[in-house]
Amino acid sequence: MRSSCSMNAQRLVLMVGVLAASAGCSRHDEPPRVFGATETYAYLQRVGLIRALINTDNKDRIPAMIRSQDVALLGAQSEKTDEYRHTLSTLKPSGVDPDALTFTKNFEAILDSYKSVCLDSAELFREIKKANARPSGPTIVLPEIRFGTEAYQSDTIGTIDSLLESLDRMDAGAASGAVSLRAIVERVREDRDKLRSAKVAHHEFTSKMKAEFPQRYPDQDWTSKEILP
Repeated sequence: MRSSCSMNAQRLVLMVGVLAASAGCSRHDEPPRVFGATETYAYLQRVGLIRALINTDNKDRIPAMIRSQDVALLGAQSEKTDEYRHTLSTLKPSGVDPDALTFTKNFEAILDSYKSVCLDSAELFREIKKANARPSGPTIVLPEIRFGTEAYQSDTIGTIDSLLESLDRMDAGAASGAVSLRAIVERVREDRDKLRSAKVAHHEFTSKMKAEFPQRYPDQDWTSKEILP
């Protein structure tokens, strides 16, 4: 038995050694991967088309949906964000600089955050409507979402800030009726924080690319915001 186990162990060691050697040879024989300036620039240009669309949604469409508490449009916007993500997945990465692919991955995290904001805001408004439809208990009426304060920004994050401030301004009666909303309100708050964090990470990595790409690919113009915001 010991002899058999010893032989099996020796065979296993031998097989591992052969596999390691063959893997090393294959890596050694592979030609070095070259990433092209043209491919990278064209790839980022196509990503930029999607960025332009979500930027419009961020500044105009999503804030308007939240202000009007339009559950249907918020749901449709989350599906639209999925379509953006699908379009990104169809872009061919062949010959594209890995940093450009990381750039897109960071952008996808922003898209995921927008989707969460839309879905959870819609869920919040549904829960408020459901609570108000109950025969007993205080009516939950959101105060008007105010704009123009120093903290307000005319984008999705600023509108969510105002929405959360409005919830904080509810009178005592409505606030007591909103106890059941605490979980979804907290989710909306977390969505806002994740969106903000995703944007910061994306900005920091983009700043790195702006510094390095002109040296890496000097024949391309990397100053266009359509390529690197």
